[in-house]
Amino acid sequence: MARKYLSQAKKELGKKEAFYIALEKALHNFLKAKLNIETSDISKEKITSLLEDRNIDAATINEFMEVLDDCDFARYTPTTNVMMQQEFDKAKQVITKIDKQL
Repeated sequence: MARKYLSQAKKELGKKEAFYIALEKALHNFLKAKLNIETSDISKEKITSLLEDRNIDAATINEFMEVLDDCDFARYTPTTNVMMQQEFDKAKQVITKIDKQL
């Protein structure tokens, strides 16, 4: 499941701006597909609330939100290929965790 959503981000590894845009889009597309919602125009607080309503555990929600936040911050801060790979792996893990809990 995670691979499907993260394929574009994987292709963009090494290209900071494109990678983080693709990663953020992957997270939103995953939620859109799993929760039948449009996420691009809702707040992070609302996303948290929707995940809580579906009984996703708090630690997993926090991980998901951290990856979203990291996508925002990384566009404006120096980053390395290693950091991008770690972020990719973190996103893959959190998508898998949420998918198992839904």
